[in-house]
Amino acid sequence: MLELFERARWDQAYDYLASGDPPMIARLLAINTIFLILYVVRKVRVTHSMRESTMYQVQGLLLLANFLILFQSDVQNIIDRLIRAI
Repeated sequence: MLELFERARWDQAYDYLASGDPPMIARLLAINTIFLILYVVRKVRVTHSMRESTMYQVQGLLLLANFLILFQSDVQNIIDRLIRAI
């Protein structure tokens, strides 16, 4: 199992996360920080817990936001093609 981490191309991952303007890692940290702040504010202000289905929806939204940031150029290309097709 540890061999997978030793053989991984960490330089490619670093280059990918450092690419863009602002860097992709900064965009990911920003969106995750916003969700964390919203979570902390909600935890402080609301005494009852969130429903399980709502919790899963929020986590899904966070994952979707992260994937949209990671694949932003691909998503933009698909949207551009869809707009041109209309």
